[in-house]
Amino acid sequence: MNRIVKWAGYGLAGVVGACALAVGGAFAVSEAMIRWPVDKPRVALVASSDPGAVERGRKVARLNGCHDCHGQQLEGLKFHDEMPIIRAWGPNLSLALAEQTDADFDAAVRHGVAADGRRLWMMPSSAFAHLTDQEMADLMAYLRTYKPTGVKQPRFQVGPVGRLGVLLGKFKSEPDAIRANGRLQIADAGPEYAKGREIARTCIECHGQTLEGAEFLKSPDLTIAASYDAEDFEKLMRTGIAAGDRKLGLMTAVGPSRFSALSSEEISALHGYLKARAQRQFAAAETAQIQ
Repeated sequence: MNRIVKWAGYGLAGVVGACALAVGGAFAVSEAMIRWPVDKPRVALVASSDPGAVERGRKVARLNGCHDCHGQQLEGLKFHDEMPIIRAWGPNLSLALAEQTDADFDAAVRHGVAADGRRLWMMPSSAFAHLTDQEMADLMAYLRTYKPTGVKQPRFQVGPVGRLGVLLGKFKSEPDAIRANGRLQIADAGPEYAKGREIARTCIECHGQTLEGAEFLKSPDLTIAASYDAEDFEKLMRTGIAAGDRKLGLMTAVGPSRFSALSSEEISALHGYLKARAQRQFAAAETAQIQ
């Protein structure tokens, strides 16, 4: 009996040891994937210097949520805390700006590559990759108006569920996401809706590359915009409050700070595009049913 118990104990210890090795190995592999460097893109962007550059850049910053993740003075802040998935801080850009070139920042913002060659993970470069050269140069002019302040923020932390996502390819670095996404995937609804489609690029970060929603953020397909009349849609964009005075989580949180930067004409153009996009989706679905 004692011998059986003894060997059972050895077996249990072996199982525990094997599990520990597997967990440790998974951690090591995921950490290597997170830290693995990437070739730096060849960019030569320089900040705009004309009189209207800063104001144009301020609008780009607001529409794309720069201050939501990096703070009002670009001092950095903790913007996401969802363990056991991930805990993330926006870096202190006010300090980084003093040490890095405009091209360094362009590489980070539009290509997902840090100045030291690290691949970025939480910086939504896969959405910002669609900023034009002019928009990026204007954004740099605006960011350069801030003086160094605050302290360096911690490195992001990836929990066990997040690491599993890395290993399974569900959680991608930004350079990998950019390569996977390729060109702009927002549907083209025709030249009359080009302005609205251009503005819709600011929706990619939360609603996905095709505006069909993002599982991670539980954001909806923007086909839903077709159900809004013009007045309710403008209210949603400016206040984050949906028709019927409903709060919508993330949209309610970010709408006022971001989309209040849009003029009524721009909001109308965006609404027109989203309605045209929805009508095309409905028509395609009806055709598919007939076939």
